[in-house]
Amino acid sequence: MKFKQVIYILCISCSLLVDFKSLNAASLVNGNDLALSIRNTIPSENNSIAASMEVTLKNRKRINTSLTIETKLLNQDEFITTYISAPPNNTTWKIKRKIREKNKYQIQPEKNNPEKNIYIGLANSSFTLADLGLEFLHWPIQKTIRKQRRKSRLCNVLESKPIKQASEEYSRVLSWIDEKSGAIIAADFFDLNNNLLKRFSVKGLTKIKGLWQVDELEMRDYKNGTKSRLKLRY
Repeated sequence: MKFKQVIYILCISCSLLVDFKSLNAASLVNGNDLALSIRNTIPSENNSIAASMEVTLKNRKRINTSLTIETKLLNQDEFITTYISAPPNNTTWKIKRKIREKNKYQIQPEKNNPEKNIYIGLANSSFTLADLGLEFLHWPIQKTIRKQRRKSRLCNVLESKPIKQASEEYSRVLSWIDEKSGAIIAADFFDLNNNLLKRFSVKGLTKIKGLWQVDELEMRDYKNGTKSRLKLRY
């Protein structure tokens, strides 16, 4: 299954746990190495994907926004992903990623307080620039805590923590990383009081020319009672 597309889109996861068995800690992958392997993932080619963001509010009202997601290789170790929203949002989000360097973010038109801008939702959704850029994988504390099946896939469960929680929106993130593809198929985001704030999940798969492609990603916001679905059209 071509789950690696998830990594490109996120840079560019209602629990479905089916097996709670864990392996001996000695057999676990080093958390820093696991986070590094995802951070160092580079797409093989440029691409452009038509997409839409559907946000279901607490009152069940739905907001739909058309998007274009473009990925462009800059060098062998560097690429940029651009999210372009259609009117009335008229906003362009850019995430520049380079191996061994921190992400660089840009929003056009520019907004005040650029440090906090990475926690503003794309197209009124719960997907933030920090989420899309997998910013939590750059935090200093990365620990693989167990192996576990999720969505019928064997995963490494990675716990990511910042040193200074007050400077972040999250206190920690748990991500389920598919052992075969190395893609994040689910993630739980916890607030500064260690309460579950958001839950990410891969929701939809479509088989195209014999290959499975991810066509829908979901983020549930438990604080605001909203559900955001990023739908991809290949």
